[in-house]
Amino acid sequence: MDTKLKNRHKLAVVLIILTLLMATANITSYYGLYENQMKEEQENSRQAMLRSEDFLRQFVQASWVIYLEEDRDVSWGEEGTGYAGMSLEDVIPSTLQEYDEFYPYLEYVMADGDSDVISQSVAPTGEDLTEGDFSNYAIALNLSYDGNGEADIRVRKGPDRAEIAREFRRVLNGLEAGDYWGEMPSEYDIPMPANREFTFAMTEGNLWTYLEEHFYYADDLLPGDGQTHIFGLSLLVAAAALLYPLVKSFNTGDEKVFRAPLEVVCIAAVLVITAVCVNAGWMIRRSDGVAGPLDLAVWFLYFAVVYWAAGNLRRIFVLGPIPYFKEYSLLVSQKCGIRKGVKEAWETMGRWRKRAMDTLLDLKLSDVNNRMILKVVGLNFVILAVITCFWYYGLILLVIYSAVLFYFLRGYFRDIREKYDRLNIAAAAIANGDLKTEIPADTGLFEPVAESLQKIQEGFGKAVEEEVKSQRMKTELITNVSHDLKTPLTAIITYVDLLKKEEDPGKQKEYVEVLEKKSQRLKVLIEDLFEISKAGSGNVKLELMDVDVVNLFKQVKLELEDKIKKADLDFRCSYPEEKLTVRLDSQKTYRIFENLLVNIVKYAMPHTRVFIEILREDDQAVIRMKNISEQELNIQGQELTERFVRGDAARNTEGAGLGLAIVKSFVELQGGEFGIEIDGDLFKTQVRFRVLC
Repeated sequence: MDTKLKNRHKLAVVLIILTLLMATANITSYYGLYENQMKEEQENSRQAMLRSEDFLRQFVQASWVIYLEEDRDVSWGEEGTGYAGMSLEDVIPSTLQEYDEFYPYLEYVMADGDSDVISQSVAPTGEDLTEGDFSNYAIALNLSYDGNGEADIRVRKGPDRAEIAREFRRVLNGLEAGDYWGEMPSEYDIPMPANREFTFAMTEGNLWTYLEEHFYYADDLLPGDGQTHIFGLSLLVAAAALLYPLVKSFNTGDEKVFRAPLEVVCIAAVLVITAVCVNAGWMIRRSDGVAGPLDLAVWFLYFAVVYWAAGNLRRIFVLGPIPYFKEYSLLVSQKCGIRKGVKEAWETMGRWRKRAMDTLLDLKLSDVNNRMILKVVGLNFVILAVITCFWYYGLILLVIYSAVLFYFLRGYFRDIREKYDRLNIAAAAIANGDLKTEIPADTGLFEPVAESLQKIQEGFGKAVEEEVKSQRMKTELITNVSHDLKTPLTAIITYVDLLKKEEDPGKQKEYVEVLEKKSQRLKVLIEDLFEISKAGSGNVKLELMDVDVVNLFKQVKLELEDKIKKADLDFRCSYPEEKLTVRLDSQKTYRIFENLLVNIVKYAMPHTRVFIEILREDDQAVIRMKNISEQELNIQGQELTERFVRGDAARNTEGAGLGLAIVKSFVELQGGEFGIEIDGDLFKTQVRFRVLC
């Protein structure tokens, strides 16, 4: 039994398909007939346009404009009215605009009463209109004005010359200036053309191009018979959808496809039926009256939608209106009710509205990404707006635009992916310690990330460089400290051994003096290490007081005078006249001046001059010292302020290389600035302190 029912249902499906195919075949079989009817209606529309008052009036207006442009002595109104001396554009602007649109398609000759040509069109087709040969023209006519301005028409060429001449005379019978110069003030006195004959002609191409561009006629509109035919077939298909379920053995009409919501059925049916019916004429013209596979598919879909919609709406009669709406309407369903559905829809719209307002309020046009998105959206809006202007051709353009947009977006996202991968590879290389890897230059949207990676790379590079330098400094520090501590310590041990064995009192005294000297040297070195260690850790207590910088420097120089004379140096000092008082720690400042002068005494070339300059610059006390170095300086000035770094690389002179490092630390602890500059063998130091106001 079940097998029998299934077979009968299959038979019903086949019957439905045959019904749709028969309707499709029937409508497409009339393509040729409707194509001929549309051509006839198009031709009738063209002929009607040729005889229309709007078209014929263009020739009359053209004769007036040509005449007025030729006659420059036309009076534009009485004196004192305010119109005298005005141009043609000022008087009849809208008429001139129509003439400018008509003129490119028109050829003319204007002659006087003696048939002498006064003017003619600039670019004629090559035929001489004055000879009366109009074989190459679709329409030609003579418009003549006698001495009183009375007009007469003679149609020389046209599809129905008698009818055109009759309509033209009807136009001329009602010819008055106000009819054609409607915007002209009444004070104007524009004369009618007199003693003029105009010959106008238009080629077939120019004629139909002008009419199609400036006059509307529906060449793709399906004839009334065709519309009635489609309506009748639609009713038959709908009737089949209502009647087939009545045959119970067909077991059709209750399938899920016929249980769609009412709103979905109505929207889909209206969209499909409207689209097909509106474009039916275009489909017939497109295929030149011969139905193709696409036409068959479109009409089959059309009748299928009609059958489907009728089959869904049939349930109104089966269930009754109220039960049907309760079960199959989205707004009036038993689950939510109409009030609840409307309320939820309103709340949803409110949430969307709030989200849209929040997005607009939070939108920052200064953001590069926001500006780019707005540009893309704006460009897309313009393109879609242009596409919608082409009516049904816009569907084709929309498909093309969608395909182009797809390929563009695919290429764009592929480019983004490639840039992301290159950037990711560079980031992985940096993470693995390769700080010399090259950051991609063109990264598009990832430009900020690339810049951040580059900064990280530079920062890591500097950190590694500083760390390497620090390790090198530590190694040199250990080496130098070992050397400078080992030298006096070795001497002390050696002389202690000698002292133990020596019995001569004179020699013993000499050894004791050497031991004392080496011990003092070791003590000074240890004290310097202690001072520089405290300065580096910041664990230094400053005893600040008002210090006269000039007097303090003179005191230090005086105490070192013996060493200065022994080094055979000529000091040239320049001091300010006024007192230079700075709030400093006098002991630390004394040590600063002492170390600087001792450094000069140790390393300056003998028999040279040393220049000392103390002065005030704005709110700062400046101490500058210049000397010629005895040893060649192949080192940067900044490196000389590091610990255990000496200008004497061979370390032949006394010292541990802590002097300038202590100077720099003590100056900076007191809020000052210390700098070293090396210019060849010229060694310059500069100390700056802020002066008390």
